[in-house]
Amino acid sequence: MTKVKIDNRQDFTQITLDNGLVRVIVLPGLGGKIISLVRLASGREYLISHPPSTKFRRPRYGGTFVDFNNVGFDECIPTIAPCDYPEGKFAGSHLPDHGDVWSLPWQHEIRDAGVVLSVEGRSLPFTFRKRLSLQGAMLHIEYELQNTSDTRFQFLWSAHPLLRTEPGTTILLPLDSGQLLIDSSKGNRLGSTGESCAWPIATQKHGQTDDLRLMKTRGEASDKLYTPRLAKGYCGLYHPSANESIVFKFDVESVPYVGLWICHGGLGPDNPKEPYTIAMEPCNGRPDSLREAIGRGESSTLLPHELKQWALHVELLEGRPNEGFSERMGGFL
Repeated sequence: MTKVKIDNRQDFTQITLDNGLVRVIVLPGLGGKIISLVRLASGREYLISHPPSTKFRRPRYGGTFVDFNNVGFDECIPTIAPCDYPEGKFAGSHLPDHGDVWSLPWQHEIRDAGVVLSVEGRSLPFTFRKRLSLQGAMLHIEYELQNTSDTRFQFLWSAHPLLRTEPGTTILLPLDSGQLLIDSSKGNRLGSTGESCAWPIATQKHGQTDDLRLMKTRGEASDKLYTPRLAKGYCGLYHPSANESIVFKFDVESVPYVGLWICHGGLGPDNPKEPYTIAMEPCNGRPDSLREAIGRGESSTLLPHELKQWALHVELLEGRPNEGFSERMGGFL
């Protein structure tokens, strides 16, 4: 049975769901951000999080994401990289960095031992909702997006969890081999934006190889990469030192790609704008810019007043998961 607790944290309403196996904490007023995701059997926190004494910065709409609370699990919609909408009635509309909703306060309602959160878009006319609930060792996130206008538009959605990691952490993808699209690679070490690199063993610009599956020690490497369209709907991380995993499951009909931000934190003092993290980002299009995704034919369309639904299930488990599974996910409320 899931217990729901509502209290306050630094002038934000804080909602905690706890079923004895998983605990999740969300701040509706801080962009609907999930600030903690814990497997209670081990006490492992899976998200980069602020210590309790650190004060959250209240975001400014249109601001730069890394300037505000670069921790936790946000949603990016209708773009990830800032850009102008390129076509039709909304041509020239500015879409802010990491989209609209991470910087806006969300409405919330406790329902059936879960929480439903909702927010209105600003750059484009939409209503975005998500329902969080717990079942066993799994966080279920059910999404709903509705066009509130008489005009069609295209959009990107990406989950944006910044995950705790360590040297040796292993990325799990349903790809034995393939090519990943490069959105960015610090110093062009894997290639330039728009080029591709091999998965899992990539060749760097100076000829050395890099097993992209394995997190390294702190360093300068920072890469944002995208899978091709996937045939199986999962991705995750395995932590050998703790023998624990986090696995994201989704329906590839609605969530066909995964973005990977693999950031090694830099060589200097800790910089909150460049954390030591892997962001596993199931998403409906690529790359980060909606404008570029539209040009590539790799975005999604929302017809006038259309309602789209999809789901993401996040499992925390002991051991390394079976990588041969796939599930159809769907439904909302």
